[in-house]
Amino acid sequence: MADGTDIHLDAARAERLKAAAQVAGLSPEDYALKALDRAMDDDWVEAIAALEEFDRTGHSVAAEDALHGFQDRLKQRLNASRT
Repeated sequence: MADGTDIHLDAARAERLKAAAQVAGLSPEDYALKALDRAMDDDWVEAIAALEEFDRTGHSVAAEDALHGFQDRLKQRLNASRT
């Protein structure tokens, strides 16, 4: 990739990627890009930022507050995966 980042996969990961892509009916490149997009769209970025904030300040959030909206997001993802 001229303007992006290249990554190297070891042989085991490359085979797993090829197998998963074949099952999904995609090229390994397209499958990897979709997987990266899903991972980056997840709430992980937000969760990591919250953990870093906790590590820095010691301030936490109640579980009820942290999970607010979880079921709605889950339903949205399930509906999206069915289309």
